[in-house]
Amino acid sequence: MTLEDLIYNRLLASKNLTDKLAKFDNLPAIFYQAAPGDQNEGWKGKKQYPRIDFVVDMQANPERQSSGLMTLNIWCIESGIPPEEIEPEVRAALCDVFMQPAEQPPYCLAWVRSDSFEVSANTIKGSHVNGITVLFDVLAFPCQETTDPDPIMAMNEFIKEWEPAAVLIGRDKIPDYFTAGNDKPAFYFRLATLELAQETNTVAWMHGTIAGHVFAPSAEARLQWLKYLVDTLATQGEVTMLDTSPMFIRSIKADSAANYLITGQLRINVRFGILRRPKYSHVLAKTNIPREKLEEKVNVNVAPQPTAGYTVEYKLAGTDYEE
Repeated sequence: MTLEDLIYNRLLASKNLTDKLAKFDNLPAIFYQAAPGDQNEGWKGKKQYPRIDFVVDMQANPERQSSGLMTLNIWCIESGIPPEEIEPEVRAALCDVFMQPAEQPPYCLAWVRSDSFEVSANTIKGSHVNGITVLFDVLAFPCQETTDPDPIMAMNEFIKEWEPAAVLIGRDKIPDYFTAGNDKPAFYFRLATLELAQETNTVAWMHGTIAGHVFAPSAEARLQWLKYLVDTLATQGEVTMLDTSPMFIRSIKADSAANYLITGQLRINVRFGILRRPKYSHVLAKTNIPREKLEEKVNVNVAPQPTAGYTVEYKLAGTDYEE
C-alpha cells in the first residue's frame, strides 16, 4: 500500500472518528484531495457534513531521503457536530504511528498546528460551513546503516543486546502500523556529523555525532527510557563495533524537551578508528624442496647416552675444602 492508502485506512479504522462523519456510498466521508460534488449520487440525498479530505505533498530531504506536509480539512455545518469535536479524534488516529508503505522507509506524522476556517458564501441559516485545517509534518525514517566500521550499526547492535524487546525503526521489519509501547519502546539512530580528527600510521581516528530518537506512548515513559539509556552508556564508556574495535563515548547530551520525531532527544559524541592497513596474509606460492623429499618418511632413533661423572671443588676463604 502507498502512504496515502495507509493514512486513509487508519482514519477509516477509528470508530470514534467515523461515527461523527457523514456517509458516501455507505462509507465514512473521508476523501483524498477533494470530496465529490453535492449532487453526486453517492450522497443518496442525505447529509454531506461532517466530512474530511486530505492531501500529502512530498519533497526531498537530504538527511531522511524524503519528507513532506499533509493537509487535512474537516468540513462541518454550524447546525451539526462542530469541528472541534472531530479534530482531536484525527490527531489521536494519526499521531505517533509509524506507517510502512510498500518498498519505502517507514513514515510518521507529526502534528504542526490546527487552523479554523469559515466559508461565508453560503447564506442559508443553519447551513453555514466552517471547519479546521490540520497540518502534519510527514517524516521518513530510512535505515542509516552503511559500511563497517559504522557507528549506527554499532548502536543498533548495542540496543538489541541491551533491550531485546526494543524496536529499531528503519532496521527492524514492522507491520503496516506500529506504535511504541511502555514495555516495547522504539529507537532510531542517525549520523548527524562525521569528521576526521587524527591520522596515525595505522589508524584514522574519526569523531562523529549520533542523534538518537526514543519513542514511547507518554512523555514519562520516554523520559524513563532516555535516562536508562544515558546511564548505561555513561557507565560503559564505549560500544563495541562489529569488527570488535571500541567506539569511545566522548560526551552525551540528553534533552527530554526536544522533539522526539524531528530532532531527537539524544546527542552522542563518539570516537572510533579505521584501520589504514587492511589485514592480509602471505601466500606460499612455491617451495624448492622436491616432492619426493616431502613424502619421504624419516625414522629418527634417539638412544639415551650415559652421563659422564664430574667432581666439584669448593674453595672457602682460601682454604681447600674436601667433601
